[in-house]
Amino acid sequence: MTISVGGVTEHFNLPWNLAVEQNKFQEVGVDLNWKFFPGGTGVMTEALKSGELDLAILLTEGFISAAAKGLRAKIVKEYITSPLGWGIFTGAKSQFYSIYNRQPKKYAISKLGSGSHLMAMIHAEQRGEKIGAEDLIEVKSIDGAMESLSKNETQIFYWEKYTTKPFVENGMVRMIGEFSAPWSSFLIVATDAALSTKKDAIKKILEVINEESNHFISSVQSISLLQQRFMLSQADASSWLHSTVWSSDYLVRAAGLENAKQALIKIGSVNPNLKIEELCDASLKIQ
Repeated sequence: MTISVGGVTEHFNLPWNLAVEQNKFQEVGVDLNWKFFPGGTGVMTEALKSGELDLAILLTEGFISAAAKGLRAKIVKEYITSPLGWGIFTGAKSQFYSIYNRQPKKYAISKLGSGSHLMAMIHAEQRGEKIGAEDLIEVKSIDGAMESLSKNETQIFYWEKYTTKPFVENGMVRMIGEFSAPWSSFLIVATDAALSTKKDAIKKILEVINEESNHFISSVQSISLLQQRFMLSQADASSWLHSTVWSSDYLVRAAGLENAKQALIKIGSVNPNLKIEELCDASLKIQ
């Protein structure tokens, strides 16, 4: 049974990559086709819609927004239960030193519906600012954002702070703030089509990734692997690893999903009638 799975090119997905390299999925009879998506959640929701992917590791807010707009998929597991630490970045020569500066600014986003788009909108709403469609510039990936910020085509970019730190250290951009929202970072999502035809294989995949995540947390090699593969310093790798919580069960926290839904309602991305429980596969326990 072949299952196509997508995730961002970030350290969160290292347990998946290690499991693939060590043939852990093949050992349980699953041919897992892993695909990296530098463009993030917005691109992966399109890949789920088209049938390119069966499963994806998506940002919580990105999945809820996509589901509200017709994505036929369900949460099959929380993946990272701790909130994502977003950094707020601007070009090295930018006039902006604070996100609270109310001068007009353009926002770099990987794609409409991505975390870089939705979190910018959510944070702006909290600050009492409005972001219009004309203020959003699609840049496809973190590399596209770095180029855009350097040229001052855009002035603000939201992205996971450790992934972006090397660009701060090499002087390309500055981090002018941080933002974190009260819900889980990442969910594992499966299309309705995959759930109807590949449910047993999906269950096996989730069991493998539970075991691999638990091993990754306790392994003495994890920090050095993070340093080697993601250009993290030992201090950053250690700090990130010890502040990140992987889910090892099949519970989904309703309060976190509801928090994300309410934030998305405020920016007009979700209808208030959306029912959180309808986003979850029946195999999950909603707590």
